[in-house]
Amino acid sequence: MKALWFVLVVFVVGLFLILSPVLVHGQTLKNPSAGECTASADHAQITKYVIGYFLPGATDPVQTADVGKPTPDAQNVIRFTINVMPLTFGAAYVAKMKAIAGTAESVWSEASNPFDRAPGPPSKPVVK
Repeated sequence: MKALWFVLVVFVVGLFLILSPVLVHGQTLKNPSAGECTASADHAQITKYVIGYFLPGATDPVQTADVGKPTPDAQNVIRFTINVMPLTFGAAYVAKMKAIAGTAESVWSEASNPFDRAPGPPSKPVVK
């Protein structure tokens, strides 16, 4: 009987360890305010980066924003702030990046993790 319980416990713990990254990664972020990506291999020639907000599966963004040309860190990662306030509430979005060098531009990057735009809460009430 103890051996059966041991096998069951090992099975459940193993299943949890296998599925927990999937469960955590699958959650949709609400109202993100920052982004990051690896800089283009041609970063020295890049004039700016653009972030596009896409509905999943769409080929064209619903909105784009210029994020400038942030300086890459030691791991070649660029970080920037984003403003999702203009996006419609309740739609699941993904972000993609594009590098611009003068009049030339890259294709859109792979899609980010999903995120959503939700209304912000009001301030705390004052009861009188």
